Amino acid sequence: MSTAESKTVARGTLLSIGLRLLSFVLSQLTVRFVSAGVLGQASIPLELLLSTALFVGREGFRLALTKAEVRNGDPRDARITNVSWLTVPVGALLAVVAAFVHLHQCGQNEDTTLDYKLAGMLYCLAAFVESLAEPLVIQCLQQLDVATKAKAEGSALVMKSVSCFACLRITQSSWFRSVPMFSRVQEKTSFAVTSFGVSQLAYSIVLSGIMYREVWTRGIYWPCDVARTHNNHPYRTKLFQNFDVQTLRLVLIFTLQGLFKHALTEGDKIVLSALAGSYDQGVYALAASYGGLAARLLLQPMEENARLLFSHKRASVVREKENVDDEGKGLSTSLRNLEDSYCFLVRCATYIGLVFAGIATNYTPILLRILAGHRWGASPEASEALSAFCVYTAFLALNGMTEAFVYGVSTSGKDVTQLGIAHAVVGGMFAVVAPGLVAERGAVGLVAANCVSMACRSLYSIHFATRFFFAK
Repeated sequence: MSTAESKTVARGTLLSIGLRLLSFVLSQLTVRFVSAGVLGQASIPLELLLSTALFVGREGFRLALTKAEVRNGDPRDARITNVSWLTVPVGALLAVVAAFVHLHQCGQNEDTTLDYKLAGMLYCLAAFVESLAEPLVIQCLQQLDVATKAKAEGSALVMKSVSCFACLRITQSSWFRSVPMFSRVQEKTSFAVTSFGVSQLAYSIVLSGIMYREVWTRGIYWPCDVARTHNNHPYRTKLFQNFDVQTLRLVLIFTLQGLFKHALTEGDKIVLSALAGSYDQGVYALAASYGGLAARLLLQPMEENARLLFSHKRASVVREKENVDDEGKGLSTSLRNLEDSYCFLVRCATYIGLVFAGIATNYTPILLRILAGHRWGASPEASEALSAFCVYTAFLALNGMTEAFVYGVSTSGKDVTQLGIAHAVVGGMFAVVAPGLVAERGAVGLVAANCVSMACRSLYSIHFATRFFFAK
């Protein structure tokens, strides 16, 4: 783990962790100013709407386009760059679809408030603004520039927390209530959920602004008309001349397969949106916020950067395989480095998860009193849910790192299809088990169902890694 690539990934991970930690500290200011119902609406259905639009619009592109570094001037690389810029119109389309879905759901529910409806539209607008920066995010990932991405995301998270707190304070102030335009609707709505929508839009604006500013200094790979500058195949259609069809096909495969992963990852929000009220959603959201602290601050940056590291190290294996001598020494060395990195990172993630599962579960009431106040600390339901999330962290850590390896080294449609089948089976198990556990044990039952899903996904990912190294 002493190579230049590993050091770059490590610096990006530490920067991301530090900025996320600062954002978490600032976000605790908002918890004391909102009710469980407001927190539930903002954290469950609206976050689900946002994450779905963003995931579908970018995950397949990221997985397919970070396999190789792109250089200006090469016709095939220019076609790959053009593929990356498709994330902008795709993101715009998905944001519009999400807005229509949100308005349709609001129309079906007579209890929907103006506050919730306006907040949903802001979330959809934020999804579009964030998609504007996606081509530059992909360019940074291709160049293993995780520091720029971490800086942009961390700064945006800080702005999101500050703006949410500021909006909540403003909307609750007497000055705001005295404004004629807002005083007419003040009795019916508090604009508390809208404050979360404003903060999400602020996050997207800051993220996109920093990405364009940072990447502009070293050169943005803009889309170009390859058919006009490199017309080597005049009989091909413009689609084939301007876009790399193999990459497009891989994007489609990764996107379709990723839908299963997204359904599994967001399965708790889907179940809560369908079966629970806003109050129960708020209790679960608070427990998930603190219980998922390790996942957001430590595990997620580790997994994202580990996936890049695995992808680059596998590329080294392929390059050395082409130049390997008869004895195969070069191949065994590069493959051993990949295996050592895999084992090291899986152990690190697992140890982090076990610390939370074995120790943190004993101190959840104290943690809630300190961070969220006496009201939450005295709630046995919130303490039990948070303790369950601490146990869930161990399963989440193992699955996240082992699955990062699968995505990092998979290059064929067969591997991705097999992973999609495994996710589909696990998703079916979750759909069968989760409703019964939620009805019986509430939030704790939902966390237990998630633990079962993550354990099954981890088993398949470990099986994949075993086959990968033995096949080499």
